[in-house]
Amino acid sequence: MTWRSVAARIALACIAALLVCAPRPAHGQGGDAADWTADFRPAMRPAAQGDMLAHSTAPRYTIALDIAPGADETLVSGQQTVSYTNRLTTALDTIVFRLYPNLDSFGARMTVGDVTVEGVTVERVTIAPDLDATHTVLTVPLSDPLPPGESVTLSMPFAITITNDSRDLYGQFGVLDGVLALPEAYPVLSVYEPGRGWWQETEHPLGDAVFSETAFYDVHVTAPAELILTASGSEIDLTSNDDGTLTHRFVAPLMRDFSLAASPHYVTLTGEQDGVLIRLLYDPAPEGTQTATQHALQVARDALRIYSELYGPYPFAELDIAQTPNSAGGLEYPGLIVLNGDVWAANTDYFTFLIVHEIAHQWWYSLVGNDQIRHPWIDEALAQYSVAQYILATEGEDAYAAALDSFRMQYEAFAATEGDAPIGLPISAYPDQATYWAFIYQKGPAFFALLDEQYGRDAVISALRALFAADRYGIATPDGVRSMFEQTLGTDLDALFADWVGGFPVG
Repeated sequence: MTWRSVAARIALACIAALLVCAPRPAHGQGGDAADWTADFRPAMRPAAQGDMLAHSTAPRYTIALDIAPGADETLVSGQQTVSYTNRLTTALDTIVFRLYPNLDSFGARMTVGDVTVEGVTVERVTIAPDLDATHTVLTVPLSDPLPPGESVTLSMPFAITITNDSRDLYGQFGVLDGVLALPEAYPVLSVYEPGRGWWQETEHPLGDAVFSETAFYDVHVTAPAELILTASGSEIDLTSNDDGTLTHRFVAPLMRDFSLAASPHYVTLTGEQDGVLIRLLYDPAPEGTQTATQHALQVARDALRIYSELYGPYPFAELDIAQTPNSAGGLEYPGLIVLNGDVWAANTDYFTFLIVHEIAHQWWYSLVGNDQIRHPWIDEALAQYSVAQYILATEGEDAYAAALDSFRMQYEAFAATEGDAPIGLPISAYPDQATYWAFIYQKGPAFFALLDEQYGRDAVISALRALFAADRYGIATPDGVRSMFEQTLGTDLDALFADWVGGFPVG
């Protein structure tokens, strides 16, 4: 299929979707607030819907995607409009987007067409001033600086070419065995850090690649009718097209980024926990999968209940769990986690661990964000510590103590032979997967276990509840984590954090 034919399909999808590709009023720049929140409400629990107005200046994406599978390649093409409000105290003369599919670890090819700012095309003499050497950092110059509190609308077409069955790093992005895994399949707004500028890290040897702000997503996805789709947020509309495709409309309010998965083999099991719809999408063919899926549903229900009681309520109306052929075992995205199909069918304790760990990331990474490349310990260590909290709630004190001891022993055994290191280093400072695992996934939760031992579990949970309340939909930093624990525990933790996490600022 040619770019021209795909572009024509997108244009038709946009018309059918009531002009989703047309710019809408930016936050605070006209339009009744009730109007712009109405479409997003089905994706949030009633008690959390007021959060949308409280965070009305968050970026807002409207995206149309077209998925065209082929024998050897899959083409994803799209059109995106973003309303961006400057929430800083200084004016901005550029806005930066990240093209994650161009990372070597994602293994695809992403191009962006003419970018318009307030309807005016950004002129380019050459590609060099706009796109960095890795083709993952797209800098859009603004003809007039954007003052604090003001908004701007940017639009751009884009296309992604995926070589089918090409596995890169964890297989987190691409088409493997006919299953599409498409996280961040659009130009993602970067994060502007006061004193540092736009975040432009490009090295991704391990771990997670993305650092982004919470935003609103209104996404139309046109794909062959035989593909069963799941995505961040909730599907609120489905349209049948004359060419045998379906256009799915997903809304994802106040989510850190947007991810999509699809397969012609998915069947769905649904359940509910405290008003949250849980959807499991899986291939029923492998032996043992049906039993494993029933087990996964109960684990997911328990994890949602436990973490909501511990840290604060899960605000979204839905959580999806889908099979993909990733080699990481499990990967987390806002409102969506993906798990390896072989692990799913085996239904061992590792499968349970993956579900519990990845659901914990809905609190630590999705709702409370952090720089996952410079400070991976924040979300990963807290997700691991949360696994221990799940074990305490479901198996009791002895199992909880054993889980904390396991973290400590695995870290200490590694450090005894390979040497010690702080947990607060960037991913690139850990030379291999074994080192990264030992310090981030084992020493990290052992650090919180030490706080638990010295100050009591209830005090640690109180600090985490306070951290969640303060940084929900925002970004946690090492200094912020330390300060919150000091305030809650009423003590100076400088020496302890310096010993375990490292010097401040970290990164």
